[in-house]
Amino acid sequence: MTDAISDRPVAVITGAAHGLGAQIAERLLADGFSVALLDVHEYGLAAVAERLSHLHPEAEARTYALDLSDEARVAEVFTEIEARWRRVDALVNTAGGSGTVPVRDIEELSLDAWTTVLRNNITSAFLCARYAVPIMRRRNFGRIVNFSSGISQGIAGPTGTVGARLAYATSKGAVNSFTKQLAKDLALSGITVNALSPGLIVPHEGRIRTMFSSLSSESQAAIRDSIPMGRPGTGEEVAAAVSYLVSTQAGFTSGAILSVDGAAA
Repeated sequence: MTDAISDRPVAVITGAAHGLGAQIAERLLADGFSVALLDVHEYGLAAVAERLSHLHPEAEARTYALDLSDEARVAEVFTEIEARWRRVDALVNTAGGSGTVPVRDIEELSLDAWTTVLRNNITSAFLCARYAVPIMRRRNFGRIVNFSSGISQGIAGPTGTVGARLAYATSKGAVNSFTKQLAKDLALSGITVNALSPGLIVPHEGRIRTMFSSLSSESQAAIRDSIPMGRPGTGEEVAAAVSYLVSTQAGFTSGAILSVDGAAA
């Protein structure tokens, strides 16, 4: 354990082994943060950390492989993070997902799939906030950004890149409520809590890009046509929104659900 507090702010990013999490980590390193990268995929984390070290050799990116729904392991990792840096300035809960198998009917949705999606989306966010908040409180400052989805309002028609959409919509509705209540609970603490609600975002790489690319050209065109701006969003656009929400300038922004969806909401 070090007694010195890091001069650089520290961001903890979950779901950082690929896709949006990796692009958010890249943006926050460029913004001057050190980053703790959390994900269940150890090899993906190592690849992201190696790439970031080449892009930002002056910054520090550490990886922690864990199941984010395992409370004992989450507690252990946040203890390690505090021991290394003595601070957590931002928590970005990007981890989650809807599963890889499209499920459109409740009779096809197993309890295991339901539980897995809720655990990945809402339980992981709760546990990481549960162990980040005490560290933030010690410095009277913190930024928490959860990840919701426009699908929290429900979706009809083709599933597109969404797997178990009933479980996914339910879990993201829970993320919205969790965000709003936690923002109120922490309003006098110096800690803000917000959520991003992306529409279809196609990052540089990762599961969503793979799924979108695997769709037929007709299906891709139909999805684009359903978005008022006529295109999916990019990882850079989401990372820019996160960059604002974790900044010191966002001190009066809390309890917000920010849509990044090309006017689809």
